[in-house]
Amino acid sequence: MIYFIIPAFNEAANLPGLLSSISEWSRTRHEPCHLIVVDDGSRDATAEVLRGFRELPVTVVRHEINRGVHEVFRSGFSAWSKLAAGSQDLVVTLEADNTSSLEILDAMLLRARQGDDLVLASCYAPGGDVVGTNLFRVLLSFFANLILRCTPGMPTVYTFSSFYRVYRAPFLEYALRCYGERFIEERGFVCVVEMLLKFGMLKARISEVPFRLDGRLRQGNSKMKVLRTIRGYLALFVHAVTGRVAKPAGQVSVEKPVLHKSASGR
Repeated sequence: MIYFIIPAFNEAANLPGLLSSISEWSRTRHEPCHLIVVDDGSRDATAEVLRGFRELPVTVVRHEINRGVHEVFRSGFSAWSKLAAGSQDLVVTLEADNTSSLEILDAMLLRARQGDDLVLASCYAPGGDVVGTNLFRVLLSFFANLILRCTPGMPTVYTFSSFYRVYRAPFLEYALRCYGERFIEERGFVCVVEMLLKFGMLKARISEVPFRLDGRLRQGNSKMKVLRTIRGYLALFVHAVTGRVAKPAGQVSVEKPVLHKSASGR
């Protein structure tokens, strides 16, 4: 089973396209999928769109008020942990705004099925690209990545803050058990970088698949407040330097998947 965890805040204009794309992808790949959508206090027709979708199983978690990305992922992972059953399951997190292209999902899933614990969609890796985004945001993103590369203990990757990721379910469950309530402590968009750092502490096998991030596919503006997020990155850097990032509470055995060979022999 593939579980999709989708944060949604006022995404009524974007969700129909995303839900249709996932449904079509599931049908053509013969992949069973279950959607977990966290509606973070939307004030538009997001709830109505979700109620009208019947093509795949959907679990909707509703926040009555907007609580932020960190709470969305806490709720999403909590809902997933109550549904998950199979050791071969995969968990996909992605944006609701159609910027997480499903064209690279097959490659991401393959890497996870070959044993990678976390696979990142990477617009900054060689072969990746960013289009439809203004120069100011591109420059801020560049300097933010520079900060994060210097953060002690951070895995060596190109892209740190993308929501679009594939988690191998046994390792995600392992991480949740090791950190407990301290798995997500940073607020806002910084929490996805914090999770990456904590996976690194657990010696996760992490890889990246390049992709083209096209901001023109998004209806409406990005929800990320750039300057606030960069301040959060700086705070995370300080927490890492001073040893205030939570350490895993213990070592628990984790089931490794059977590794499948691709045609390239990877």
